[in-house]
Amino acid sequence: MATMDVLSAKLLRSSLHPHAPCLPCPSLPSRRYRRPSSIYCRLTTSSLPSSSAATTSEGDANQDLTALLSDESTTAAPGAGSRKKRPNSGASSIPSGVRLENISKSYKGVTVLKDVSWEVQRGEKVGLVGVNGAGKTTQLRIIAGLEEPDGGNVVKAKENMKIAFLSQEFEVCASQTVREEFFSAFQEEMGVKTRLDQVQAALERATEDMDLMGRLLDELDLLQRQSQDVDLGMVDVKIQKLMPELGFVPEDADRLVASFSGGWKMRMSLGKILLQDPDLLLLDEPTNHVDLDTIEWLESYLKTQDVPMVIISHDRAFLDQCCTKIVETEFGVSKTYKGNYSGYVLAKAIWVETQRAAWEKQQKEIEHTRELISRLGAGASSGRASSEQKKLEKLEKEGLIEKPFQRKQLKIRFPERGRSGRTVLAIHNLKFGFGDKILFNNANLIVERGEKIAIIGPNGCGKSTLLKLALGTEKPQEGEVILGEHNVLPNYFEQNQILLPGRSS
Repeated sequence: MATMDVLSAKLLRSSLHPHAPCLPCPSLPSRRYRRPSSIYCRLTTSSLPSSSAATTSEGDANQDLTALLSDESTTAAPGAGSRKKRPNSGASSIPSGVRLENISKSYKGVTVLKDVSWEVQRGEKVGLVGVNGAGKTTQLRIIAGLEEPDGGNVVKAKENMKIAFLSQEFEVCASQTVREEFFSAFQEEMGVKTRLDQVQAALERATEDMDLMGRLLDELDLLQRQSQDVDLGMVDVKIQKLMPELGFVPEDADRLVASFSGGWKMRMSLGKILLQDPDLLLLDEPTNHVDLDTIEWLESYLKTQDVPMVIISHDRAFLDQCCTKIVETEFGVSKTYKGNYSGYVLAKAIWVETQRAAWEKQQKEIEHTRELISRLGAGASSGRASSEQKKLEKLEKEGLIEKPFQRKQLKIRFPERGRSGRTVLAIHNLKFGFGDKILFNNANLIVERGEKIAIIGPNGCGKSTLLKLALGTEKPQEGEVILGEHNVLPNYFEQNQILLPGRSS
């Protein structure tokens, strides 16, 4: 009787839990989770055996049911996770977004970040700039919780903040359809829903084992606490609404991810992030390997988003269009400039000139003081000389103005060659393609000495192929590609250039 009272209490607790999803009654169909069967099958990871096929012994059946139980249902508080969270330390607070305070980070004794402090709030789009190796991506990884800083604090607006990180390599599954790829953004939530269904079905089979039934009820209560009450019907609506915003047409939903170019895969990755309604968006080189049309689309789309953003990009025009604030990291120290990239370049130049003028003035004063000390060093004026010496020592210890660092501009020099003939490259009636895809059909082009030509177009239209045809590494199917005969030496710097041994950048 006591056991039944405990089970009754657990059933009541599960049914009244404020965060519990509306579970379907065993005897009635559920309207809340009704969705297309193909989607359900794709996202379900396991299923329970039907009662008609249950031929195992009672002990084996109980063992299968026990496998549904998680350790947390008996050993941990509901909703408790195993991952440790770094607390927001320090007295500072921020209404939205995130703040870095005096962050430092070293790798194998090499200091990458020494004193990094900046913040991003709602409506702001921060561009992180600096040379390769300055620690830009490291800052994003620290914010995302993928790495821990050696010192300093990461202050977040709220404890369970949703931080979305779009890395340089877009995370998509080539074998999935576009619709399935977007649904994968809710994999964790749907996993909880699947387990809820499984545990509820298992309860119907555990009626003879009161102990197991009690443990299953505990598991049900735990899952209800973890569940975010996902409505799969609304998920589908959100995806259908977002796809045209990202540039997809309805027919794209059932196409394989593998059939899309890098620019479209970037849109998929961004869409998966936005579907989760993040509190902070981190973008690491989002314009890598995408065409101009996609970059222009991304600029326009990000402008419409109010979520706080941190962007790393070497595309100055992109930073100009998107950013409201620039954070430069140099020698491990950050400095914040208001405005876009062009504003940062101007403000940085003014600061360098002002700093240089102040440094030169101080250096003249120091030199003058040293000469004065040298002249007054003997005789009746030695007391004054001693006083000037103390002032100089104090200045050198506490008040020296640092000389602004000016990085040397990279200069590229090509080997000297004799003057080439007038025609450097001639393409006549070129036809070329791969399989059924025709890239060039009766294409013609003349390149003359001294010309600098930009080849533009969407990804996959044949820009790199045209260069390979000019070099002779690809052969035309029809027509001809002719290099100039007099002093023409072709060379090719590939998109993914192979580094020399021992070189990392």
